[in-house]
Amino acid sequence: MKSEEFPLPHSWSELTWQQLCDCWQVKLRYGGNADVARAAAFIALLKLKMENEKLKIDEQTGEATYCLRNSANPSIRYSITARELAYYAKQALPWFDFPYGDPGKPAVKDDKGKVVKEAVDPVRGYVSPMRDAMVLPVEQLIIENGKLKIEGEKRSWWKNGHWFQLPQAACSNLTWEQYRALQNITPQLFAESNTDEQTIELQAQFLAHILTPRSFALFDTTGGNIKIRPHYVYEYNSERAEKLVRWFQRQLKIENGKLKIINCPLSTLFNMCFQVYQTALSYYAAVYPLLFEGGGKQDPLKDALTGEVGTINTVMKYAGYASQQEVYDSNLPFILDILNTMSKEAKEIEKMNAKIKKK
Repeated sequence: MKSEEFPLPHSWSELTWQQLCDCWQVKLRYGGNADVARAAAFIALLKLKMENEKLKIDEQTGEATYCLRNSANPSIRYSITARELAYYAKQALPWFDFPYGDPGKPAVKDDKGKVVKEAVDPVRGYVSPMRDAMVLPVEQLIIENGKLKIEGEKRSWWKNGHWFQLPQAACSNLTWEQYRALQNITPQLFAESNTDEQTIELQAQFLAHILTPRSFALFDTTGGNIKIRPHYVYEYNSERAEKLVRWFQRQLKIENGKLKIINCPLSTLFNMCFQVYQTALSYYAAVYPLLFEGGGKQDPLKDALTGEVGTINTVMKYAGYASQQEVYDSNLPFILDILNTMSKEAKEIEKMNAKIKKK
């Protein structure tokens, strides 16, 4: 039989939108059984299909043997036992159990300081080349040219459906105000003390702030001129985002009066958008090491830059803006570039002051 090579991603951040969707649907479906979920993701990433009707059980050992077929070439089939499948999946996808990064484990020492259990290195989570595929094949969600449409409901202002702009790779289409809102939300998302209700509300907040809604505009100011031209624009507005939170919460929460966390398209979309955001933070942490700490995982700006009013006023001077709102509406990478320049200048001033003191 002709040998085949199956390149596999090395972390969640290397997945395309298609692979993210496949892996999250598997993870949500089999979340309680890590071996089964990992094996199912392994099969999905290899683009193989399991033929359950070909399942064989050894009468003596009870060992299950699966028959898999190649999606691209159905004539090619493979046989593998459940034990082998679980083993290979664990070796090939060590990152699968840690979608938000594995912090690893410190060494365990006894009372005399002797290491009794070696440290476990963290699994690489997000620091990798940025993904370039932006296709989201989730049922009930429509994608066209990087835009997302969520179907509407009867008897509501949403009845015609609404369009949103997805976060781009490196989140380069976020405004500074969006980023600041997400900064406040993300630390709370995975707190162990969260109830299901609280988790869903936080997911709704995250979606409402990261997905930029489409709105109708009359005046077109592109190109420096004002034109009367009815058209649609994608603009982030924090007040509108807060109003959308309640709608997203209802979609994530209610289905026949019960919580619907499993196999919910918007819940899957949340996880995928969150990983795009986390990947972007790691990217920015590498590009702007002076601004970020902890490899971008916790995303704190250094103390010198956290003073909101002082920072905004300084950015206004650098960019030549007349109002604070212009800063909030600016593109995230543009503001980070300015803050990075400010941070470098502050470092240089510190060095000069240190030299003066030594003299």
